[in-house]
Amino acid sequence: MTTKKELRKIMKQKLGALPKNQFIIEGAAAARRLAETSLWKRYDCVLIYLSMPDELDTSTLLDIAFNENKKVYSPKVESETSMQFFRVSNDSSSWVRGPFDIREPAGREADLFKSEDGDALVISPGLAFDRQGNRIGRGKGYYDRFYEKLFKENPGSAICALCMTCAIIDEVPVETFDHKLNALCTQDEFIEINY
Repeated sequence: MTTKKELRKIMKQKLGALPKNQFIIEGAAAARRLAETSLWKRYDCVLIYLSMPDELDTSTLLDIAFNENKKVYSPKVESETSMQFFRVSNDSSSWVRGPFDIREPAGREADLFKSEDGDALVISPGLAFDRQGNRIGRGKGYYDRFYEKLFKENPGSAICALCMTCAIIDEVPVETFDHKLNALCTQDEFIEINY
């Protein structure tokens, strides 16, 4: 089996070779597909990643969430090991440029996602996914550490990967600390995972 390090390299090359507008086109289609599912409709609180250039674009999903008056939170990297989610709006004053040159929430303490905000649907990024609910990220562990805390405090939460069709592979290598997804959504299909 391919190691995580090898798979990251392969996927970065594969995704890096795609035309930039494909991330936007597939992102818009996947967002519309996800918004029609019972999983999306079940949650008033959604935690949505802000896409990097080689990730499925989430701007359409953010617009849908704002239009549906959902409580929307986005991630902010706090340190080499920590990431937190903060409430955002479609007002530009709630955004800043982060260390990876992507939009981040301004990070006001009053906007921090807390367990009392309730169960949430987390829209997860990643480089590769499989149909068994496994994902591989960029190797920093931000999301796995966040999931550990989230599911202790809000066990009714769920994780859905919004991803490029080509990012779904046969098998992703996993370790004990990796959290499984509840669903995958691409422009072509929505896959609920039962385990």
